[in-house]
Amino acid sequence: MTAIADAIKKVATGPHLSKDLTQEEAFAATMEILNGEAEPVRAAIFFIAMRMKRETNEENLGILQALQSVTEQQQTDTDELLIFADPYNGFNRHCPVTAFLPAVLAAAGVPTVSQGVFEMGPKFGVTHAQVLALAGYDINQNVVAAKQAINQPETGWAYIDQSQASPKLFALQALRTQMIKRPSLATLEKVVMPLKSKGRTHLAIGFVHKEYPAILGWLAKEFGYDSAFIARGLEGGIVPTLRDISNNHQLLNGEMLTCALDPQQFGIKQDTRGVKVDDTVTAERTLEEGLQALSGQTGPAYDSLVFGAAIALWHTGLFASQLAAADHVRAIINTGKAKTHFDSGIY
Repeated sequence: MTAIADAIKKVATGPHLSKDLTQEEAFAATMEILNGEAEPVRAAIFFIAMRMKRETNEENLGILQALQSVTEQQQTDTDELLIFADPYNGFNRHCPVTAFLPAVLAAAGVPTVSQGVFEMGPKFGVTHAQVLALAGYDINQNVVAAKQAINQPETGWAYIDQSQASPKLFALQALRTQMIKRPSLATLEKVVMPLKSKGRTHLAIGFVHKEYPAILGWLAKEFGYDSAFIARGLEGGIVPTLRDISNNHQLLNGEMLTCALDPQQFGIKQDTRGVKVDDTVTAERTLEEGLQALSGQTGPAYDSLVFGAAIALWHTGLFASQLAAADHVRAIINTGKAKTHFDSGIY
């Protein structure tokens, strides 16, 4: 009997008889799927049954460890590194100007890498990769090249595509689209660590459902992150609403903390939640909004970059004051330093 068959027998027997897997069993079943040893129908049954049963922390950790085991990892020479991933299936209600956030953070002193894919179902929204590709960025660079960019002080940021870091996970894209409902992979792939700092490695990740902060905080701690900012962000992203107080969470010193963030404490006053457009959200419009923000043009896109970067500076302890962190980011943008870092990563 294969690991995937044993797992299905345990987790797909209905609401009263289904049993939880051990961490090792979840790892073994997921490895068979990633290595192409499981029939697609069995892989789909496994993930859907796990979703219906609701994954335990140990099951999630086992699956995550399997994803990491097929992911190339490089260590950077930096003392700090922030890893974040907006939803891999993208945005369709707000322009994801967070594609520019790694460059802003790098200019502010926090080397940052974002990760994702060019497109992903079932949403098929606008992604970082689509925006960066339009800007001229090589979205197919490998993990070693990303590490080199992070290590260069004049750049300090990178984007890593799942197709390059975790090709076996990327190969499941078609299956995931056919499954319709999002499996646990949609959450766990955002925690994968293709780069690791020689010092502290931080995670920034968004959530939608209220059960997820505790799950994500536990996983980040067990997986080796030094801290995590878990955002109640727009469309599941890492930047909260610009208009209202949002309820977020932090993993600091191994402890989970609630974190209500008021944009006005960062000097932000907006009547919109994010970067909305009158018609369809596109990569072209997002690129336009992001470049205008990097040039210092104020508005929702500019404030989104200020808010996201200032939160990270405050969360990692580089600034004790939220307003001081935000003012520092404004100076970084207004002097052109953030745009210089962005251009260094492109060319």
